[in-house]
Amino acid sequence: MMQSTPDAAKETLKAGSSSVQWETGLPSTADVGSVEVASPGVQPSITEPIGFTQLPSSGLLDLSRQQRNLLLLRPVFQLERDKMVGGDEAYRNAVQGIDTHYLALSALDLMMEATTVASGSTSSEILTHLAEVALRIKPELTAPHARRIGEAVLDALDNKANNHREFSFDYFDAPSMTTRAFRFRLVRFEPDLDDVYRYRPTEEGYLVYLGMLDLSPEDAQEVMEKMLELLVQRGSFRAALDIAQRARKLSLEYRQLIRDRLYQAYRAPGSVNWSRDMTGRLDSARDHVRKRQAEDARMEDAVQGSLLEASDLQTRESLVALRDTLRGAGLIRMLLVTDINVAPELFIEAQRAVFRARRPTGLPDLEAQLLPQLLNLSATTLADQANNLISALYPPSMPRIYDLNSVFGLLLEQRSDDVVAEEDDGELEKFVPLPDQFPQALIQRANDWLATMFERGTTWRLDQLLEAAEDAGMNKTLRRCLVLILYRTFAPSESEYKTVSVRLTGETFQLDVAQGSNLEFTPNGEPDDFARA
Repeated sequence: MMQSTPDAAKETLKAGSSSVQWETGLPSTADVGSVEVASPGVQPSITEPIGFTQLPSSGLLDLSRQQRNLLLLRPVFQLERDKMVGGDEAYRNAVQGIDTHYLALSALDLMMEATTVASGSTSSEILTHLAEVALRIKPELTAPHARRIGEAVLDALDNKANNHREFSFDYFDAPSMTTRAFRFRLVRFEPDLDDVYRYRPTEEGYLVYLGMLDLSPEDAQEVMEKMLELLVQRGSFRAALDIAQRARKLSLEYRQLIRDRLYQAYRAPGSVNWSRDMTGRLDSARDHVRKRQAEDARMEDAVQGSLLEASDLQTRESLVALRDTLRGAGLIRMLLVTDINVAPELFIEAQRAVFRARRPTGLPDLEAQLLPQLLNLSATTLADQANNLISALYPPSMPRIYDLNSVFGLLLEQRSDDVVAEEDDGELEKFVPLPDQFPQALIQRANDWLATMFERGTTWRLDQLLEAAEDAGMNKTLRRCLVLILYRTFAPSESEYKTVSVRLTGETFQLDVAQGSNLEFTPNGEPDDFARA
């Protein structure tokens, strides 16, 4: 058995039946492990896999991961390529010399920073920021042109040209020997808990900004810390400042990972499982904070020591900026600790929301997911499912509308905000039923008197009966009781006088105890037009 260099091993492996191939960008020969080369026709074995990658059955390198990462930047590249297309001559002159790559990354940076105090940035905040940056790049720009450039950058990040759908690009997948579609979003435009729509980066947006490091936040943070320590030791303080600022963004991403899950639990309480979706993230975040706190303290002491020894003004300014950045990263991690501590309480509060009536704007993923997916359906599919989709959007109870004016009033009605319930529900009080308006003895007296009047076999009107009661010396309370009993007999199911038929006369009456529609009480078997003499 012999030891060979990588070049010799590569030639030998090509001649045999091996399926081992060298990756590009390998270290030098001294850094690569040894390879045992067998005789021709025998499968070689690799004792040190450093620098090798196993080929798929197609015989081609699997570069799908690198291709997907590369495609993430295509929207930004297309923005730069097409910035001179369209628009009038004045706008093309204005955008000439504007670096849209910088503007796009600056917009992502603003959204990430905004997650420290909210769930993202509003469109007006982003447009104002981009217009200011464009004016800094090219001071001779007019305010309308600067804002128009900002709108073009934001539209490119949100894929406005394709109705704000996901970006979709095709790439060749070597293992399957097929062309696949890669769909992604760089930003999301969604409402926060106060129904204010804000932009925030997606995971792909973070990946674009953080230099295409396809690592978890914790792994990337450790890489940044090692680079930061090495740069401080070498005295490269400007580069160290840049690394510290990028490492701070990774802590922001951890916060967003937790807040996104909590927000999803608020929007759709049953869609997030605590054990499956939250426990692992919180444990990783706690471990991240524990490791980084000690590392940051050590790095801050090293920077403080270098600051005391430095005499050059420019070096001291870089060290002060680096120290402030490290302290700012500590503040972000302190906020992350707060998010971790309150996550269980917020999750429980989100679960309680399933038992409350929700506003239309609080329906889970209605505007962000459901309606856009419906618009992407073909007309045939949408027509076939129209009845099911429309019935699913109906309210639990349909409001009753009796005239055309009510229709317009209902359509123009402004929805009121939900009333925030008081935290202190107060004490429970025993329900005390209201006393009867009329004593039972008085009701019995009124019924007995009416029964006597109806036994005469005469047709009476309501006002005639009330006048007869007044002539009989009854007080107002008793006569008011008579009014309620007489109106109650209008419904056959409620009447206690089954031998009497009741109908409306079409006239009204007005007395001291009541006024309203008059009734006529006719004994059964008597003609309706019989009148009391």
